[in-house]
Amino acid sequence: MPATSSPNQPAGQIIPNEDALERLFRAHYAELVAEAKSKLAGAETAAPRVVSKAFHLAWNDRAKFSSQSELMAFLRSAVQHGAVRELSRRAGLHRADHAISGSTHETEVQHEHHHPDPLEMGIDEAWDRLKHTLHGGAPEAYRKRASAARHEAAEHMKDLGKERSWKGPVLLGVAALIVFVALFLVLDRESEGRVVANALSQTDGRVYESPQGQTNIRVTLDDGTVVRVGPQTKITVPRKFGPELRAVKVEGAAAFQVVQQMVKPFYVQVGQAFVIARGTAFSVRRFADDSLAIIAVKEGRVDVVLGQEIRALEAGRAVQIVDGGVMSEPSASDVEETASWADGRVVISGRPLRYVLPRMKRFYGLDIKVTDTRLLDRQVFLSAALNSPREAISSVEQSGKLKFSYVGENMTFTDATVAAPARPGRR
Repeated sequence: MPATSSPNQPAGQIIPNEDALERLFRAHYAELVAEAKSKLAGAETAAPRVVSKAFHLAWNDRAKFSSQSELMAFLRSAVQHGAVRELSRRAGLHRADHAISGSTHETEVQHEHHHPDPLEMGIDEAWDRLKHTLHGGAPEAYRKRASAARHEAAEHMKDLGKERSWKGPVLLGVAALIVFVALFLVLDRESEGRVVANALSQTDGRVYESPQGQTNIRVTLDDGTVVRVGPQTKITVPRKFGPELRAVKVEGAAAFQVVQQMVKPFYVQVGQAFVIARGTAFSVRRFADDSLAIIAVKEGRVDVVLGQEIRALEAGRAVQIVDGGVMSEPSASDVEETASWADGRVVISGRPLRYVLPRMKRFYGLDIKVTDTRLLDRQVFLSAALNSPREAISSVEQSGKLKFSYVGENMTFTDATVAAPARPGRR
């Protein structure tokens, strides 16, 4: 279906139609490609594709944006997540290629030599590709590029098959061994999991708690793992924490940098689930007023265990667990809200004011009232430095067309679109 403007789109919307999207695309393409390249070490040629995907997402969510700042915040966030996904995808392909072709340095060098990255996409081709994607097709240039890539990949796999065909019987034997070892590890993990759950249920452990507005607490555990503690958060460390029992429980938000030099994995209980990590950086979120838990991986890999279900998460991936025990993939905005604060910013995208106000109180200590309850349903964006309540207020004001003020000693938001009553003139 053609991507045309809808008659129901609100006045003032920054992307009312495809022509506006093209103008914005061409105006900011070079800037965003440069930003994407800075995050795509070793995979810079993917930057145009990451940027095009960001604009595609912005088009799908175009009703949210009524200002340039809102759109740019969204695009930068989408580029960030797209770069992480691309690096994770390439890492997975590299591991698969490595497993098939062998692990010698010489073989890897040969593969890199025979399979160089494609030429970078220019702005005209990138826009042509995006435009056709919006209309449900693919431009001729992109089809040729994709066809060439598929052909090259097919030849590559054919060559690998010729070079490594003698490995078939050996791989079958290895597969049988892996199944046996996996069964042993599952049984061992169940036993270890019971020990961890029992230890975390005890009341004699150490407890670290943070009040609202407090985001600079860092705890270094006995094994060297560093925990950044979010506001209004409780971290429970069992009394027997040590080399044989590495586990904590989180109620709230926390970011972990887990040390790798340990035999036992590191466990984090968040809600009903357990995160199992080795040498990993990840964030978790599950406050008392949340109806779900979210785990987002920044570096390495974790396993998320919920009952009998185990889900492996690579860097750039996340999972949410809804109360009642169902795992699914969270939205990009939920992932960003879970992880961004640990990098120094609070980012909440396109949420009703009623959702954002408690988060402003939690992260900034801002207890802002709203007398006109209709404003609570107004969608706002919050993107601000963790140490800047003023920036947080300004972000919500601008995105929600609100006005911040004091009524007595109370902080309030009022509707900025309602004109103040005119003062009577002098007689």
